[in-house]
Amino acid sequence: QNRSTWKMSTDTAEVFHAKYTHETSDINDGMIITKYVSLQSMEDKVNTQLTLGKKLKGVNPNIVAEKLLSKHFLKDIKGNLRTFSKQSVRCVSCTEKYRRIPLAGICTNCKEKLILSVSEGFVRKYMEPSKQIIEDFEISPYLCQQFKILEKQVDDYQLRVLRNTSLMFGTY
Repeated sequence: QNRSTWKMSTDTAEVFHAKYTHETSDINDGMIITKYVSLQSMEDKVNTQLTLGKKLKGVNPNIVAEKLLSKHFLKDIKGNLRTFSKQSVRCVSCTEKYRRIPLAGICTNCKEKLILSVSEGFVRKYMEPSKQIIEDFEISPYLCQQFKILEKQVDDYQLRVLRNTSLMFGTY
């Protein structure tokens, strides 16, 4: 009896019916263009991810926000700060790179102005989105403290670098 009931239930087409969102001829073919690729700015990608986390019932949006902070933003800020601290300078004209600023404070090849190879915006690009996430979601005190410490390090380091480069380049 059980076998015949099972066989009858698997013979119907409804058993194998599944809902899907994209027409395809092969299940192994993925989407050609994902939403992540189609969104241009990082801000749009973050907002879309957090909005999706709010809409899904099985997802805690606070955990989504915490993971975004801990796995992406804070790591990137630390890495960008490390890159900024080890940066070189380059000439605006001939793009000659120097590991250290020449004593003359100008390019030794063409005598033009030197600039830092990594901008301040490179380090700060995730600071404002991180602040917004901390304000909008319930983030653990540990991550909030970690962000505040990192923010202070970025501010302190930026001031030190700007002060030193203005002394070296002669711009006050």
